[in-house]
Amino acid sequence: MSKEKRYLITTADERTWEFDRPIIFLGEWCRLYERKDIWQSMDAIVASPYGLGLTKKDADYAEALALEEKLFPVLYKVLNQHHGLQHGERFWRIVLGHWLKRYVDVMLNRVKTIEQCFQANEISGTTVYTSDHYSLATQDSYSAIWAFSDDRWNNALIARILNFLGVENCPIKVISGCELADFRCGVIMTTPTLKRTVLKWGRQQVGKLTRCLVRDDDAFIIDSCLPIKEEIKLILSLGQCPQFWCSPTLEVSDKHDRGLRERLAKLFVTKSGNNLEDILFTMVFELLPVCYLEGFANLNKIVKQEPWPKSPKFIFTSNSFDTDEAFKLWTATKVELGSRYYIGQHGSCYGTDRYFKARVEEVTGDKFLTWGWTDGLPQHTSAFIFTVANRKAKHYNPQGGLLLIELHLNPPLLRWDGTSEFINYFEDQQNFINELEFTPKQNLIVRLHPAYRNLNWNEEARWQAFDPVLKIDTGGTPIRELIAQSRLVVHSYDSTGILETLSNNIPTLAFWQNGFDHLQDSAKPYYQLLVDAGIVHLTAESVAQKVNEVWGDVDGWWGQGDVQDAREKFCARYARQSENPVNELKQILSSDTL
Repeated sequence: MSKEKRYLITTADERTWEFDRPIIFLGEWCRLYERKDIWQSMDAIVASPYGLGLTKKDADYAEALALEEKLFPVLYKVLNQHHGLQHGERFWRIVLGHWLKRYVDVMLNRVKTIEQCFQANEISGTTVYTSDHYSLATQDSYSAIWAFSDDRWNNALIARILNFLGVENCPIKVISGCELADFRCGVIMTTPTLKRTVLKWGRQQVGKLTRCLVRDDDAFIIDSCLPIKEEIKLILSLGQCPQFWCSPTLEVSDKHDRGLRERLAKLFVTKSGNNLEDILFTMVFELLPVCYLEGFANLNKIVKQEPWPKSPKFIFTSNSFDTDEAFKLWTATKVELGSRYYIGQHGSCYGTDRYFKARVEEVTGDKFLTWGWTDGLPQHTSAFIFTVANRKAKHYNPQGGLLLIELHLNPPLLRWDGTSEFINYFEDQQNFINELEFTPKQNLIVRLHPAYRNLNWNEEARWQAFDPVLKIDTGGTPIRELIAQSRLVVHSYDSTGILETLSNNIPTLAFWQNGFDHLQDSAKPYYQLLVDAGIVHLTAESVAQKVNEVWGDVDGWWGQGDVQDAREKFCARYARQSENPVNELKQILSSDTL
């Protein structure tokens, strides 16, 4: 333990900082890049990041799953009792399962990060806002994601955790502050193109005209991840008039009822002797979104007003299962009444990621349609890669440039310290560029993820400080257009993009840290094929050397037998193409309803 006492700073909100004494930042997220001149001049250290390393990640993953399964049945039974309902486990898993999983993961991270900091350091005090009129409960599960990134929210949460832990010799200074927060304000979306705006308007108008043709037993398809032409052909093949469904905008006007939540929380008081478990049970009603409690009746009313089929033969989505509250409640209700529920894979990680197994969407659907693989669950049904189905890819340019596709800093939803991990990732990107020879570097475009502005990482400024002449695309250009202008695409993380470019036979390289640590054992042989073929690399230096090596003849390298063989075997498992995607999908979706 460090013997020097330091004042604990838990967020980037400088109103909670002290500048006249030694301090310790709880994590790198406290140190905003644009405020570098401030925190660099302080007598400060950063607490060791929590939860990194394979052994620790595995242990926390197992603990989180066990706690979730212990908490969930108690929670949904209390909700049934409060609302006067008798819904089963599957109903509530569909409605709030994703929020609950994030709640457990976030609380594990926050509690254990604080415990580790206090165990390793002498803390002289910390500052928190008053919380008498501040609610940790968000309106819905989507706004909860952004609350988990909010300085004010995290400060209030940490204050509650410190109070529960009863840390000794740590004076807590209380200051007044803003009592309201709109966590949606943190989300910056890219401005849609005129073409997209016109298409959206046109779909809305067509939808208004065709609603009268909806039958009570029509299949309900929403956010399928199929190209729009393929989705229309699928609906027509089912003998239905195409509908462009979208969920209603959820305006939860119900107020947070502190008294109600305190009464319900008393039903969850536990003395397990495990700080994390006791805090999870004690605080679940403090954080439960309003739409599941005070606003549940209003949400149900909104759902009943939607012109959706009354008795759909099946429901199919690849994306609405997580934060679309109206869709989830409607679907859970219809499933209990006998409708079949099918969910499609919507991106990477499924079937490959070590910590992405038996997700809520995989276990709540009657079928989970994968992009080729199956792995242990009866719901797993082999299909094909939806996002590029029957889509003629814009051909890459054999004489074009080099495209580096970037990841963005994710909201702090992980069990481990994602910010510390991302700093290492960003250093890797710089190392890659430094190792490029002159010609490929001169032809490089760094494509930032469109969501990079959502968190306080200030990525553009960091890149400018690294190399002011780099060509940066900030996400405004459609990714397919950038690929069409490139001779070689480099993915800097294990992504959906890798599956799409490999599936479309576009020259592809990829690199990341920590080897195969993030992979399930069943996936490792397939990734090893890509490593052996020189497609996937495990260091920035290695992938840069490959770019330099093949730059003069990318097509010659990409067409080699061992490269194409590895690509084909990998895609057959994780990014399979279908010669007739509509017929294949129709057969899968209709097999249980004919």
